[in-house]
Amino acid sequence: MLKKNIKTIIAALLFALTMGSVSYAADDAVLLSLISKAKENNPLIGAAHEKTIKAQAAVKEASAKMGPKAALLAAGLWQENEVTVNLPMMGLSLPVISRSVYAAAIGFVQAVYTGGSLTASKEASVLAKDAAMAQECRVVQSVENSVRLSYYNGRRAQAKEKVAQESLLLTKKHLERAETLFRSGLIAKGDVLRTKVAVAEAEMNLIKANNAVQLAQTALERAVGSSVEAALFKTPAATPSAQPEKTAIAESAAKSAYNKRAELKMYDLLSRQADKIAAAAKGQKLPQIMAAGLLSTVDGSNEDLLPDSKTEWRLGVGAYWNIYDGGEITAKTNQAKAQAKELLYMLADMKNIIKMEVTQAQLNLRSAESRLAVAQRRVAESEEDYRITRRRYDERVGTTLDMLDARLALINSRTELIDALYDIEIAKANLAYAMGE
Repeated sequence: MLKKNIKTIIAALLFALTMGSVSYAADDAVLLSLISKAKENNPLIGAAHEKTIKAQAAVKEASAKMGPKAALLAAGLWQENEVTVNLPMMGLSLPVISRSVYAAAIGFVQAVYTGGSLTASKEASVLAKDAAMAQECRVVQSVENSVRLSYYNGRRAQAKEKVAQESLLLTKKHLERAETLFRSGLIAKGDVLRTKVAVAEAEMNLIKANNAVQLAQTALERAVGSSVEAALFKTPAATPSAQPEKTAIAESAAKSAYNKRAELKMYDLLSRQADKIAAAAKGQKLPQIMAAGLLSTVDGSNEDLLPDSKTEWRLGVGAYWNIYDGGEITAKTNQAKAQAKELLYMLADMKNIIKMEVTQAQLNLRSAESRLAVAQRRVAESEEDYRITRRRYDERVGTTLDMLDARLALINSRTELIDALYDIEIAKANLAYAMGE
């Protein structure tokens, strides 16, 4: 009966390795669902979107400054007595304003020439809006990658938790066998105590594995931006395919990333925006010409001396030229030019960062794929070693120490295989993110 149970456990380990890819497609559906949820709930995406809306509003504001400004004015005066003018020589007191007076006016102001400052300001706001949209795109990619990594690490923790459970089961089964042999006088008490220590160690490892799963769930909820159903981490973890397709790595990956990464586009746009801000500041040193018009009417004058209502219009043109400001405009222009150059330097540095990130992701992927082949071979060898050691122990030619060492090697190899499999998935996700995808 004991041999049958142990064979069942080993078979379960083999089955998990060979059949994990069957349910992995379902895991993909869960991952896509989490990414979709993150796009709706992650506050970073919401903040980036609001920044884009703010930039779009700034474009409208800059456009509005180039158009006319119109205003309406309405006023009324109510008083107890009329306003009169005394004429002592004639002995008269004449009313000139009645008790009620009403006035209305409509006027406009239009910038005729501003040295190109308004046009440059509008172009700068358009560039800032495009930069905000590029940043929003990258934030979405960042959140997606964060969800992927958190999800894969969560599934890794689940898989290791299962291995810890299997390790505890194997150790307890061996303890039962050791106690039976001790009662029969076939082994020393030290062998039983050594096995109990191994059981305690397996229990501690299981506690740590359980905690790792809970921590992974917390990290996933942080990435998604909302709570994740507890059932997600109660379902069996689907192990990635033991023979994943190798990702083709192009030598020109860095150059391809340059065309896709939103950060480069963002720095370029912000640099051009700074140039436009400099042009807008420089334009303020030129004459500023404004045109204005006014149409007004007043009603309520004394009808005996003045018309009952009076309507008139006025048009005017004014010019303002700031010939000296203590160097304020020049300083603003220099600041904007310096900022433009600063952003160009940052763009160049970002290219180096992108190249490094792509290279690191490629190396990590190659390393994980290489480790996978070794881990698969190690699992096969440790399983065979455990099978032989168990038989030798049953036939009393092996020791308890041999059994515990073989069990530990089996569990470690299984853990290394899980790490290699999920490291491949994480490396693929990081490579896609580094490529700007």
